[in-house]
Amino acid sequence: MWGLDRQREQLSWMFGRVFDVMAADRVTGLARPGLRLVTADEVGACRSHLGGLPRLDDTTPWPTYFDTPLDLLAVIDVGELDHCDLPGLPSGTRFLNFFFLTEEPELLWTGDDPTSTWCVVPAGPDAKERVAPRETSVRPTRPVNFVPVLTLPTWENEIVARTLGVAEGPYPPSPLIERYSATNAAWDELMENNLGTVENQIGGWPGSLQAPVFHRAESDSASSRSFSANGGPWRLLLQLDSDDDLGWKWGDGGRLYFVIPESRLRMGELAATWLEMQST
Repeated sequence: MWGLDRQREQLSWMFGRVFDVMAADRVTGLARPGLRLVTADEVGACRSHLGGLPRLDDTTPWPTYFDTPLDLLAVIDVGELDHCDLPGLPSGTRFLNFFFLTEEPELLWTGDDPTSTWCVVPAGPDAKERVAPRETSVRPTRPVNFVPVLTLPTWENEIVARTLGVAEGPYPPSPLIERYSATNAAWDELMENNLGTVENQIGGWPGSLQAPVFHRAESDSASSRSFSANGGPWRLLLQLDSDDDLGWKWGDGGRLYFVIPESRLRMGELAATWLEMQST
């Protein structure tokens, strides 16, 4: 896969075919660097993985939804992250453990306290792998590496209309929005040809399947009585596709999006993480 500089040159050329020079520069400037998670060639070569067991500090309990243990989705070694738009975490944080109640994803909409169905648990450099509670299903461990990619907002995101100087509100889309959307789709296809169709990702713009993820997170979190999302623009902590091998089914071919306000992430306040689910 090309490096980020080469990707930006290619993206600029693609936009330059459908926009004038100034507009092409503006929309290329919307691109954010993210990291695509790809299966590692060698087990043990990295410490980030999907499935498997978490790395937790000795005093950290296994998270639960009432009395039910949450399922581990991923462990990310932040020391392996580079070339994405996430701010640095406070010193002393080495691992991020992502948990979710995978057997009952519908509780995101129907539960009395949906924010208890997920959590992101930080851990220090000396964190040890934790044995799962007896009643917990442990998915196969899939080590991952990270490939830098440029990501774009979907055409429905209001920042696209503002950048192109067209009236906000995507319906009906203007010819400029249609050109942007077609180029975005071509860029996605190029990434798929190089990295595959599974879009597990850290940082960058989310790969929205419905409404723009950050906008939806802002709206949904504001209506939660047990959650405060203050802290500036949203960032994508982790995006996970449905995966039959890992027993993950997020609706009909859907995705999970762990997002967090940037300043809260910078301060290490992982309890400010919000979870969105979208499906096709």
